[in-house]
Amino acid sequence: MIRLEFLLLSAFALALGACATAPMPYKAPVQATPPSGRVAVSQAVNVFDASGSQENTFADGKAALESIVGVMPNGSYQAGEVHFGGMQREETGIAPFDRATLASAAKDAAFLQGSTPLYDVITDEVGDAIGGGSGRAAVVIVSDGLATDYAGRADDAGRTLAAARAVAGSRSGETCFHTVQSGSDPVGAELLREIAAVSSCGSYRTSASLGSAAALQEFSRQVYLGGAAPAPAPAPKRAAGPEGDADGDGVVDSADACPGTLKRARVDSRGCWTLSGLRFAVNGAGIEVGFTSTLREDIEVLRANPDVRIRIDGHTDSDGSAEYNQGLSERRAASVRDYFVNEGGLAASRFQVKGFGESQPIAPNDTPANKRINRRVELTIID
Repeated sequence: MIRLEFLLLSAFALALGACATAPMPYKAPVQATPPSGRVAVSQAVNVFDASGSQENTFADGKAALESIVGVMPNGSYQAGEVHFGGMQREETGIAPFDRATLASAAKDAAFLQGSTPLYDVITDEVGDAIGGGSGRAAVVIVSDGLATDYAGRADDAGRTLAAARAVAGSRSGETCFHTVQSGSDPVGAELLREIAAVSSCGSYRTSASLGSAAALQEFSRQVYLGGAAPAPAPAPKRAAGPEGDADGDGVVDSADACPGTLKRARVDSRGCWTLSGLRFAVNGAGIEVGFTSTLREDIEVLRANPDVRIRIDGHTDSDGSAEYNQGLSERRAASVRDYFVNEGGLAASRFQVKGFGESQPIAPNDTPANKRINRRVELTIID
């Protein structure tokens, strides 16, 4: 009987070993010289998503993290790192900037698996590191952006955004969330864009957009130097191709569904100028109070390009009749035009309004998160 139990236990152990997760592949980071200039941040935290949803993009995310650490500027500021997956956390703690410590932690980052609510990490680990602080803080989040609870179920993005706003609200200085998406899931992109839009100094990009030394140095200038250092002369634009990005929006030409977007315009994972962070009244066209901060950034882009004419495109999900959705999309696009004209002082003659209703979804209308993505307003350059 004892021998039988031993054999059964041995077989069970072998079965567990056979099911163990294979080692994650390693992708070398991009090497770049940190830019010089006056550091504009007092605190910096790098947050790396090592949870189970990252299994297919872990190597890309880790390489992005290592690349970012390598290009952080030298200076007198506090910096730390958090890796999360399931209930596990790997942390350096926040301390005077020490590239060697951060680089070692990034290189040793493990695939932690499990499911973790991002709002929990922002509230606890990020909140503990920078909450209540003063001066500008830079929070860099490398993730696929797929919000879940601890059971792996899709989670409402609202709690994540509320957590980010709470941390920002606890500080006396600016808190800038800079999100870097590993992978290209449109649901993840939407959430990461919304996190970046919590404050006007945030930004969103993909890990693929940080694939060159020049891109990393520009990232470092924006995130850590705050424009204090003069930007280098722009490099000549490369011809369109698998690795080209002619309009500089962070989406390579081969994957860019909307080429030729304006400089500084916030684009989605397709490369299209989508008004992120914008919300309307339920079944209405009125823009909700508190969701206009990113529109002011879009106004600044339009002011910088006074000769460009724009078509404002409204889109809905598939709930309701096609006729109703067509009218709703037109009214919402018109609300954005009115905001640009009345609040931004832009000429009404620069804009056309068009509603597409439910006819052009960019995600299946099968979940609340996907429907939220399809309820959008885009800006299309006419001439």
